[in-house]
Amino acid sequence: MPQESLRTHPLCRAEDLGKPIPATKHAISMCLPRWQDVVGYEERDPATLEKLTLGYPRFLYHPLVIQACELYREHPLEGLQIYSTRTAAERCGEYLAALHPEAGVELRPIQGTSATVIAFPEDCADDAKSFWQHAGEGISSRWAEALLNGTNAPDATEAKAKIIGRIADFTGTTPENVFLFPSGMAAIYAAFRAVQELHAGRPTVQFAFPYGDTLKLQEKMGTEAPLFYPRGNAAELDALEQKLESTAIGGLFCEFPTNPLLTCVDLPRLRKLADARGFPIILDETLGACINQETLPYSDVSAISLTKFFSGTSDVMGGALIINPNAPYADRFKERLNRIHEPETFHPADMIQLAEDSKEYRERVEQINKTALEVCRFLEPHPAVESIYYPAFTDKAMYDRVKRPEGGYGGLLSFVLKDAAKYTAAFYDALEITKGPNLGTSFSLCCPFVLLAHYDELDWAEAAGASRYLIRISVGLEPTEELIARFDRAFAAARG
Repeated sequence: MPQESLRTHPLCRAEDLGKPIPATKHAISMCLPRWQDVVGYEERDPATLEKLTLGYPRFLYHPLVIQACELYREHPLEGLQIYSTRTAAERCGEYLAALHPEAGVELRPIQGTSATVIAFPEDCADDAKSFWQHAGEGISSRWAEALLNGTNAPDATEAKAKIIGRIADFTGTTPENVFLFPSGMAAIYAAFRAVQELHAGRPTVQFAFPYGDTLKLQEKMGTEAPLFYPRGNAAELDALEQKLESTAIGGLFCEFPTNPLLTCVDLPRLRKLADARGFPIILDETLGACINQETLPYSDVSAISLTKFFSGTSDVMGGALIINPNAPYADRFKERLNRIHEPETFHPADMIQLAEDSKEYRERVEQINKTALEVCRFLEPHPAVESIYYPAFTDKAMYDRVKRPEGGYGGLLSFVLKDAAKYTAAFYDALEITKGPNLGTSFSLCCPFVLLAHYDELDWAEAAGASRYLIRISVGLEPTEELIARFDRAFAAARG
């Protein structure tokens, strides 16, 4: 399989720029092998962009999606997107209308499917792309392929039941509390919409430095500016508690652990505060991979990107919301999700692929846990490493409070080198690990996360504690000694 070949033959050299990760039709990542390639991608350098065959599907339209849009184009100068339901397309239209009141937007149903085309003026294209990215509801490459080929969707009844059953089993709940979505961001967007209904006109809170799009979603889609507490530590929890004495909030979004700093917020104290002040907690537990920690009791709704560890292949997207049935807002969330959730947004072909990918999920994650811990034990005392971020070292006591007896510390780690401005680019260029966005894959994956996710706001990110030179590693199934040898060679080359 292409995923297995990346363990022994990683895409990490200059000539690998732009290659799909993995080498499949529906790959969702692309190779950025050198530091200068990441900069070129962020600055939209033509020489870099012309090498990209595809990219992460929420950030770059997949080639099959582009072809499908061309199939339904009626005017040469119009912008086009395709959403899997009319209501999703309507949400995009409402977003564009708020920003461009005079612009004409047209919705066109695609006969025989639930998919809907939205056409808009070219000057709306950037904002349409922003909605596509932050709402996560655009059609997948498999959706697009079915439209191009005129094929009917396969029966995914069994696959859907398997996915929901596995999530319910891993998180300790029952299937009726699990809702599936076409991406992790679509799941978070649905939870956000439910919060907006529950507590209209109230700001939300983002507690601790998050995966960037979660905060951007609240900033762009909310009626009130969110309150952001980037450190997520005890002092900021004190500040939040004081703020809540005068300000009612709609809900609090957090991650456990956070991406990319792997910090662990005080969930018991947050739960106590939420109960006292009457707001729900929406907790993203993607990095915990379901089986490592028991965080559902502290949330009203948990979110997980199934694109990551649950799949492990980097060629299918998916997401889920899991309701905590014992939480104060459980019934209210379930009522709203039963109403706004659209199962047809998740294409059956994607569900079938995801069910297949997740068959050996527990075994895969358990092995990744062990390898990642050993890699961190090598990196933490290394003379070239300034700081390392991993739950076994970062907020360990807080993590251990929710760690399952059989669970580990996860497969994601980040670190910053000493004299980072001088050595990081050379280290990244020399590291023999596949390089590109995404995480949770069965092969190790590296990216300069802050540079990639916050290129236009690096000073802001650093003020929040995330170095522009941070290297993030998603550990795969390679032998531990092989990964350590690759790090050794990269350290030597960087200092050479």
